[in-house]
Amino acid sequence: MLGVFVLIGLNVTGPNMRRTAQKTYNAERLADVKVTSTVSLNAKDRETVRQLSGIKTAEFGHTTDVVIKDSQHAMRIQSNPNKLSKLTITKGRKAHATNEVVLNDKLSGKYKLGQQVTFASGKTGSTTGLKRQAYKIVGFATSTEFLKKDSLGSTSLGSGTLYGFGYVTKSAFSSSQPNVARLAFTHPNGQAYSTSYEHHAKTLTDKLQKKLNARNKTRVAELRTELNDKISSGESQIQNSKAAIKTASTQLTTAQQQLTTQLAAAKSANNATAIAQVENKLQMLKKQSSALNFKRESLDTAKSDLAKAKATRNQLSDITFTVESRNNYNDGYNNYGEDAQRIDVLGRSFPAFFFLIAIMVSFTTMQRMVDEKRIEMGTMRALGYTKGEVMREFLVYSITTAVTGTVLGSALGLVVLPRIIFRAYTANFNFKVLLLAPHIGYVVVGLILALASTVLASWLAARSSLKIIPAELMLPKPPVNGSRILLERIKPLWRKMSFSYKVTARNLFRYKGRMFMTIIGVAGATALMITGFGIRDSLNTIVARQFGDISQYDLVTVYNPNASTTAVRKAQGAVKNSNQVKRTTAAYFANVYATTNGSDTRENIALMVPKSRNQLDQYIKLRDYKSSKKLSLTDSGAVVSQKLAKLQGASVGDTINLKDTDGTAHKARVAAITTMYAGHYVYMNRAYYQKVYGKAATPNAYLVTLKHSTSKSVNAFASHFNRQEAAVETVQSRETKKTITNILGNLNNLILVLVVSASLLSLVVLYTLTNINVSERMRELSTLKVLGFYPREVLMYIYRETNILTGAGILVGIGAGYLFHAYIMDLLPPATAMVAPGLSWINVVISVGLTIIFSLMVMYTMNRKIQSVDMLEALKSVD
Repeated sequence: MLGVFVLIGLNVTGPNMRRTAQKTYNAERLADVKVTSTVSLNAKDRETVRQLSGIKTAEFGHTTDVVIKDSQHAMRIQSNPNKLSKLTITKGRKAHATNEVVLNDKLSGKYKLGQQVTFASGKTGSTTGLKRQAYKIVGFATSTEFLKKDSLGSTSLGSGTLYGFGYVTKSAFSSSQPNVARLAFTHPNGQAYSTSYEHHAKTLTDKLQKKLNARNKTRVAELRTELNDKISSGESQIQNSKAAIKTASTQLTTAQQQLTTQLAAAKSANNATAIAQVENKLQMLKKQSSALNFKRESLDTAKSDLAKAKATRNQLSDITFTVESRNNYNDGYNNYGEDAQRIDVLGRSFPAFFFLIAIMVSFTTMQRMVDEKRIEMGTMRALGYTKGEVMREFLVYSITTAVTGTVLGSALGLVVLPRIIFRAYTANFNFKVLLLAPHIGYVVVGLILALASTVLASWLAARSSLKIIPAELMLPKPPVNGSRILLERIKPLWRKMSFSYKVTARNLFRYKGRMFMTIIGVAGATALMITGFGIRDSLNTIVARQFGDISQYDLVTVYNPNASTTAVRKAQGAVKNSNQVKRTTAAYFANVYATTNGSDTRENIALMVPKSRNQLDQYIKLRDYKSSKKLSLTDSGAVVSQKLAKLQGASVGDTINLKDTDGTAHKARVAAITTMYAGHYVYMNRAYYQKVYGKAATPNAYLVTLKHSTSKSVNAFASHFNRQEAAVETVQSRETKKTITNILGNLNNLILVLVVSASLLSLVVLYTLTNINVSERMRELSTLKVLGFYPREVLMYIYRETNILTGAGILVGIGAGYLFHAYIMDLLPPATAMVAPGLSWINVVISVGLTIIFSLMVMYTMNRKIQSVDMLEALKSVD
């Protein structure tokens, strides 16, 4: 039952999770692809998207990031979708009026229906992109575009991470042109997370990106021409305005002086008429002066518009179309799929151990049952029953046992274990109910294995016994003959051993089958416990080693160097002039990605080029992954993180392709591989970056270490930086810590189930094999009691063997657990994480301690049975 429970439970949970997700994706029609643009999509852009091949449906929408007024909380506000990525309303209704909003369901505990929420731009000198600031909450909803309750995504506002999301009508946006497109495939080629679907999504996304890149070049050229004309016209108008203002200003000044002189003369002559005329002229002059001031203000506005136009022209290279599949635009989709894959990994490995041990125990138990029925079998044969009729009893019993165990194990494995794992893994997702399925295939496999371990064992044992003539079969099975062992040949050691230890040594090798059964059974159960505890220990080391030993900074602040000079200086000053900063260094930072042959996923990479390579070690410890020697950035290649190199199959001297967000590839040589436990990173010096990208690495970021690294301090600093006009994003180390901690939390309940199952297996193995050992040797024990052996000596006669075999099993289990743990940890961690090899001694001590405790529990139980042995049994004749 235990073997079937683990086999079915671990193998059906992953498919059930994917089936549950697929049903939700179908209900909301989650978009297969999302196209985003740094500027609005004009009519030509939208027509290009609609005509893309392989696309059945295209829906355009608006999106903007804002903050809740008087807070650091960033929100993503989108227009109501009608066809793709639709909402699931949990309370209230959709927004229908321009002053209405629907918020994500998690915020229903902080806001109420009918309450007002006010949004602000969150950046100096910018707008929200919405027509109004205050909105009435009319509903709460979930969306498959935001599958996770936390970690909704990154933003350039607030602390750098989204606090929530909301939906309003399209008319609520100030721009009539959309800036996002959701697409659905004509032929999805399979269900979500299937190899066929993901491969199709990657292939088609790459094709769409290339087509939209071509459109983007045309769009940038059109914008450049438009801006050049605007700048040229603006400069000409400004020059003409300057000349006109200068001439008018000179004329006004001259006229002012003349009228002032005339007014003084008129007053001296006491000429009222002349005074009145001059004062009228002065009034007219004031009006002309006001008009001139208005022209000056208009000139300043024109200069400001010209500066903005020039800044926009400088940022034309930043304008891109980004085409992303679900795995890339939807973190929740990707994380959920990885969680299901992790369970699949466990399902392909743990049940093998469980069933191997369970089969051995079942074989031993069934063989023992046949031996106990030996005399009955002989009697039935003597009475004329055929071999088939005699064997039928054992076959019926073993089949009944196998079927009963399979039914109970299947019920628990199909219902209980999947729900336990699902609750653990989806605590941070919006999925509520797991869709169960019968999975007949796994039930059949479990039944076949159960039948093989019971029916086959009883059939083989009965078949062997039935070959013996009935007269001999009616006699009890004679004890196994003893023989000389190797230890006896070591005379000095053998002579010093007491009688009890000599008997124990001979008995160990007298029952070789049971000896190997006990060692393998205990070793397997111990290895499973070590692996279960080791998974948690290994993931725990990621946080400690990555953020304690390697990463020494709190966050990366990224700004746009192509923004206006004033905006860039203010962004830089927000970091360099802050009294919260302990130390900082400038660098070039970019988000790139790499793909692997044969894989449909992409590895997101942080590319860093420090301005001062000598200061980098204060923030990131680059150490060779083999020798732990300090690494330096050279002109001959890049330093690549260990997990990225492994996924790319790259060694020192090989090249990898780094791709920009628009898919443009750049070849980089791997000069060294650095130890890195979380995330994918590539480090270059400025000279090698120039060689790879053909342009200078203009610093656009700061690596920042704060005086106080608390969550509150980091969020406050990030929020202050993100208010700057030129701010692009902040990347907090704490967010990576949070992600890994969530993964660990998800695994804890699963690990608990596996450890409990392994513990029960260990207990069953020890009890079953010890019980069989005692039952088979009841005559020996009776004889010992008749001969006057003390109760403790009788107990230890049996249990000394069990202790030795348990100890041997534990030693083998430690070695097997180390190897099995290494195998699991090579497959189980997320694609962005690398775990340290080896096990902690506490893990081994706990696993060994539990095995010893189970052994003592069995010893206590068996002691009662041994002490209740009837001594008269020893006087009965074998005949």
